[in-house]
Amino acid sequence: MDLKNIFNVGYQGFPDGSVHFFSSRIGELTGYENEEFNNKSVNWVKDVMYQEDVPQAVDALRAALKGDRTYTRSYRIRMKSGVEKWILELAQIMCNSEGRMEYVTGTLIDITEEKQREREEERIRRLTGKYLLVSVQGQQYGIPIVKIKEIIRMVSVTSIPDSPDHVRGLINLRGNTIPVVDLSLRLNLGISEDTGRSCIVVVEIAGTARSVTVGVVVDSVSEAVNIDGTEIEDAMGSIIAADGGFLLGIAKIQEKPYILLDMDRLLATAEVLCLYTGPKGWD
Repeated sequence: MDLKNIFNVGYQGFPDGSVHFFSSRIGELTGYENEEFNNKSVNWVKDVMYQEDVPQAVDALRAALKGDRTYTRSYRIRMKSGVEKWILELAQIMCNSEGRMEYVTGTLIDITEEKQREREEERIRRLTGKYLLVSVQGQQYGIPIVKIKEIIRMVSVTSIPDSPDHVRGLINLRGNTIPVVDLSLRLNLGISEDTGRSCIVVVEIAGTARSVTVGVVVDSVSEAVNIDGTEIEDAMGSIIAADGGFLLGIAKIQEKPYILLDMDRLLATAEVLCLYTGPKGWD
């Protein structure tokens, strides 16, 4: 661990969430001056820590009170500029003669770089796998094979009155009625003409309680390929990702960019789900 990331600022943290720092170096870590903490205009717990991380941090404190009164906990903070950082805190609880906590003292370590590496490694593991390459309006896309149940030829689709444009309707698949979504319209690419090679890719999307089967109309299907996660660019960093929530990333295959789709987010919409359980969605 890089020693420059260890902030021995000499602090005292109090039960009300306020922290008293003895060194101006806290400004390097948070963007706030130590006077802002010391005069209580900034509260470490309420103003600096990510509120989603507070319960876990409190649990670590409570466990330490029941044990040897030392703890290690990691959590996120938001700098004054709004930038996120990860902190590892090594602390000791100081108690009075009655065993009540008076304050906490310890060391803060900036572990942001380590967390970023962990996130990138996890992203690579999650994206590495086999993808089915499909074409829609001349653009190439990749659908994770693990989401695909089968591929069928185009069949007659029963339209649903007052349904969104991208919901083509319903089909009967071996006794099961499933909704069919036009991928071109779902991606706001316009109406896709039947190319003669058009087909329906049947996928299974995840829900809170159960999975749901949906048919997706594409212009054509080419092949299934293995893609290493290291070869997939983060879609959020690309201007092509106008709606990055639907995209897993972008991979270049045989000099062509393929946009990899997150089928769960793309298809798990209220318009599709209500076709299974009515207007309240699925439980």
